[in-house]
Amino acid sequence: MTTGEAHPETRRMMETAIRRLNALEYVILGVAMLLALIAGALAAWMVENLFGAPFRPTWAVSSLLFFVVPGWIVLKRERRADTGGAAGTAGNGANTGAAEQAERNDTGHITEERDDDGR
Repeated sequence: MTTGEAHPETRRMMETAIRRLNALEYVILGVAMLLALIAGALAAWMVENLFGAPFRPTWAVSSLLFFVVPGWIVLKRERRADTGGAAGTAGNGANTGAAEQAERNDTGHITEERDDDGR
């Protein structure tokens, strides 16, 4: 293991990258909030025209739903992935875990085998 003074340039570059990624997170969060407000306004306008519900309360509730529900779903999926649940491999097929186990050798490390179909 290296000391903190072994690679000062690399450490400085990593700190800069981390700050930029943190700023990018806030930009993405702001864009998501803006899109939730726009979607909420559109949904409130449609509900107002169809059912006669008041616009502002409907806009507030629908905007919150458009922002909170997807965030909650992503948070739940990430927590399952961190604990080793099935949500981390949901898009990879039903037997991804079995395929990954089949690729492991007897020491537990994943081995890389390529099937080039005889090419």
